[in-house]
Amino acid sequence: MVDAHILPGSRVILDPKLEPRSGDIVAVLVDGESTLKRLYVDERGRGALISENRERNYPPIFLDSAEDVRIQGVVVSIVLTPEARRRPRSS
Repeated sequence: MVDAHILPGSRVILDPKLEPRSGDIVAVLVDGESTLKRLYVDERGRGALISENRERNYPPIFLDSAEDVRIQGVVVSIVLTPEARRRPRSS
């Protein structure tokens, strides 16, 4: 999620009680693995989880076709740790 300014080594604060809305960054459990993605919901209510990392170009995860997806919480804050600050940024 480097394009959302969440660098490797950053800490994120989640609120598991917030109702996720389109455009929110969410922590998601997908087939048993945790990840951060941006949630988008279209006018028909269909949802997709999008990575914000142009270097890796991960494919979207469509909520209606994913096997096991659970939103764990909405990101409410990002803490840039000293480790994340020391990492070189790609151009």
